[in-house]
Amino acid sequence: MKTKSKNFGNFFVRVGAGFLAFWLLTMSAFSLLLGQQRAQLMVADIEDSADWYTGDYARYMLDSKGYEKDDQDDPAKMLRILKEQSYQRNASDTLMIQTAITDQSGNILQSDRWWLALTDDTDIDHMTGTQYLVDMSDQPQNVLEAIYIGSGVVDQESLIYDMRFEAWVDGDEAYLKSVTVRPYEEVNGELKLTDEVNTVECAYDADKMSNLPLKKLVWNRMSVPGSPGVSLTAKQMAADKTSPARKKMREWAEHPSEAGSAAAIVRPWLVRQYQRTMKYCDYVDGGYVMMSFAAEGYPMKACLPILVPAGVLSLILAMLCAIILSCALLRVWRKQERIERVRRETTAALAHELKTPLSVLSATAELLGDNLAPEKQSHYLGVIQQQAQRMDGSVRHMLELSRLETGAKALRRTAFSLAELAQERLQAALPTDSTIRTEFAAQGKFEVNADRALLTRALDALLENAVQHTPEGGCITVHLADGVLSVTNTGDAIPADALPRLWEAYYQADPSRSAKGDGLGLSIAKTVFDLHGYVCGAENTEIGPKFWFRFADK
Repeated sequence: MKTKSKNFGNFFVRVGAGFLAFWLLTMSAFSLLLGQQRAQLMVADIEDSADWYTGDYARYMLDSKGYEKDDQDDPAKMLRILKEQSYQRNASDTLMIQTAITDQSGNILQSDRWWLALTDDTDIDHMTGTQYLVDMSDQPQNVLEAIYIGSGVVDQESLIYDMRFEAWVDGDEAYLKSVTVRPYEEVNGELKLTDEVNTVECAYDADKMSNLPLKKLVWNRMSVPGSPGVSLTAKQMAADKTSPARKKMREWAEHPSEAGSAAAIVRPWLVRQYQRTMKYCDYVDGGYVMMSFAAEGYPMKACLPILVPAGVLSLILAMLCAIILSCALLRVWRKQERIERVRRETTAALAHELKTPLSVLSATAELLGDNLAPEKQSHYLGVIQQQAQRMDGSVRHMLELSRLETGAKALRRTAFSLAELAQERLQAALPTDSTIRTEFAAQGKFEVNADRALLTRALDALLENAVQHTPEGGCITVHLADGVLSVTNTGDAIPADALPRLWEAYYQADPSRSAKGDGLGLSIAKTVFDLHGYVCGAENTEIGPKFWFRFADK
């Protein structure tokens, strides 16, 4: 059955798909294990933060004894200080913590929305003037980024900035209209403002601000999110403060009427803990406040610095293995294809080789059944004997080739003169009545250590092939020089596309001459040469075809 031709792409698609599936399964398992490990670390971190927030932090902020003596008799001032001390745990897109403190009426006493405080522009030391808290919960990311840069909290190439605000004021609170940031530059040892001005418009409700006074203010203080040892850019901090996930968590923390504490969720891709705790506060109406703590972590996202390089490297290795395996499979398939082709050709050649003598034997046997003259009977008996010998020769050649190819026949090396053996076999190759001429040329005896019987068989095969394809009156030349023995005969050139296949079993460049041989001689010769480690070949010359083998280096 004829097989469909295949190439590297056919194997790579299938092998690559298998390796890709294996890579996906492996990376998924590795990611889940790594994510689960990171999730456990996040849970421990969140629990520590929650314990500290509802423990030490609550005792410090909710007990009037923790304030200055002058402030202990002023509940309004203590509430103002509580409002200013927003709990800024971190600013990371892999772990977010949001807190809020509310009274029994639902009023927000503390939240991270008031992390910026401004003061009057005319106040030089920024400490004794009126301070205004700014609600930053609805401001977009670009406003927060400009404020972080202008404050100098984030190192931006060690530049110093001048930052001004336009804001409406209402009591002790301010509502931003715009932020203007200008960098300083050093000129002759002095800092001077540059002409580069960056003004960012803020988000506000114009209707609500219509009756409020507009002032120019400067920043007094701010609570900057971050974790110890973690360096974040202004863009990263601004993105964290304005992320939808953080806004959703803030909404939950600031509204105690919503769902209360929930069981912690610990997954390789999500860690979540929401809890509410009732605490006593002696300077708040009603005496009790609700402390809300919300935390969400994303372990898989935190593992990306490890997973991405590991995934890319392992994918490259997987594809490299797929390429190597595809090349190996392609070589095996091509070898099997050649074996299958040789098998088909061998079967066809063998059938053809045995069909002719069997047909002759059958026809001759039928004739012998008739009453024939003794002379004709003798002739037909000779024909039967001749065809039987031909079949016997073919079978013996096949068995000989099989023994040589399977290594069943071991080499029996002896030292002898290759020149003398070649001259001897050349003289024995021609029939006595042949008109073919022979020439022999050797520059020495050329002693070799080889199996004389096998090398004799190989030389006979080369010479027999030359005799079969040399026309009457032609010439066969055997030449030994520079470690090479060649057999050249006059006659037609061999087609170029047939030269590489001449050594294959049953292959004949000219099928019309199949009656002259069984197509196994050259294959036997090549097998003998291979057993000895000799290189052989065939080529066309000006005189005619030449077959050669190298038995020694120059």
